[in-house]
Amino acid sequence: MMRMLLLLALATILPAVGFAQTLDLDEAIALALESSYAARTQRLVLLQAEQELVAARGRFRTRLDLELDAPDYNESVSPVNEPGQLPVYSTYGSSEWRAGLTLTQPLPTNGRIGLTGMVRHRTNTVVSDLDAAEARSRTMINNYRLDFVQPLFVPNALSLSLERARLNFEDSRRRFTVAQLDIVYDVTAEFYGFLRAERRLEIARAELVQQEEAFQLASRKFTAGLIPEVEALQMEVDLAQSRNNLLSAEGARAAAADRFKLRLGLPMDGDVDVTAEDTPRFYEVDSSLAHEHALAHRAEIRNAESDRRRAEITVSETDARSALTGELRAYYDLTGVASSDVYRDPADLWDLSWDDLERRPGNRGVTFSLRVPLWDSGVNGAEVAAAKAMLSRSDLDGEEQQRRVVQEVNAALTALTESRGRLEALGRSVELAGKSIEISVQRFANGDITSQELALDRDRLTQARMAYLDAFIGYQLAGADLRRQTLYDFEAGRTMVDE
Repeated sequence: MMRMLLLLALATILPAVGFAQTLDLDEAIALALESSYAARTQRLVLLQAEQELVAARGRFRTRLDLELDAPDYNESVSPVNEPGQLPVYSTYGSSEWRAGLTLTQPLPTNGRIGLTGMVRHRTNTVVSDLDAAEARSRTMINNYRLDFVQPLFVPNALSLSLERARLNFEDSRRRFTVAQLDIVYDVTAEFYGFLRAERRLEIARAELVQQEEAFQLASRKFTAGLIPEVEALQMEVDLAQSRNNLLSAEGARAAAADRFKLRLGLPMDGDVDVTAEDTPRFYEVDSSLAHEHALAHRAEIRNAESDRRRAEITVSETDARSALTGELRAYYDLTGVASSDVYRDPADLWDLSWDDLERRPGNRGVTFSLRVPLWDSGVNGAEVAAAKAMLSRSDLDGEEQQRRVVQEVNAALTALTESRGRLEALGRSVELAGKSIEISVQRFANGDITSQELALDRDRLTQARMAYLDAFIGYQLAGADLRRQTLYDFEAGRTMVDE
């Protein structure tokens, strides 16, 4: 009695101090979607695709770049050769400070407009062997340039890059949804695998209690001379087997707990427990809705459509390599130069360069260029044919994906129907087997049946309990698989896709 009271006290205290964490299925799924390795990996994959889309959109926006040479210094000795004279060696030095600011605006037509402002202050020195004198000059240059570039007769690479990024992001979003559903299914499977191990342990404990009671009863009957020794020995063998079953169930429970903790991302050195309703919740499934929703939203089908569009883009880009291409370039710039061989304050040179910029005519230019491929030995034709073959393959892949989705939904519907029928059929068998073992124990006590007959009834109860447990778990997993295959929760009556 004292031992029982101590166990009850520990069972009350341990959960309170946090030694064991008890989770139901919804809590386990929420925890896995937040902290499991698979969930964190998928969030990073989605984040990568999202940032690539942000980058592709950013290529349409204004860009500002600053370039600095602060300073660029060089000094070297070079020979100066004159006909009929020995070479004279002079030391040349230069020091330049340069700052440039470029504003670039991409155009929706895949062209660009650029505005560049550049200021350069340069000092040049030279020392000759002839007179060992040093000559020095300082130059200030202001330059402001407006550029325009527009490719012609080619696919819009900027727009196609953005479209590819959008397709990749949508694919990643759909894969993220699929990955979450896979996590839900895997967690559900591990949860009920753990629950099965828990229930198997409970059944093994109950079976051991029943077997110990039967062994005690057989021992008393053998001592009283009511049964032969062989039946008493058989009861002892059955008791040993029940103890062995309990040890196996305890080991299976520990292994299932580790798998469950690993799936959820829980610390492996902690303890965990699960709780679940044993009463199944049946619901109806509209098979037509299941097929329609799966065909409309399954990632494999939608991603096959994206693959086809990417294949079309590849065909267009490949074909353009052998087509007429052109480019239009234009620029206009203003330049001011101020130079002096005597020392001047940089501010004076700056003013002089601005005066020169105002007087000096602007530079301008326009270039229109064409490229006409004439002969490439059939290389581009073969590349286009290969790209078109890939496009045709994308069409076949899309059709095959639809067929596979229909097959997978059919299999999920069949599994759910079968598991429900099995569960309904086995529900009554546990109750009947429980009543049967109670009657058999009483009959054995009265001497109406042998120990072997009692053992058979006990095995029937254990098998009935396990069969019902397996059917219950099978029904739960079949429902989770149907949600994963159709992206629709028929139990809650709602879609699992963000429209």
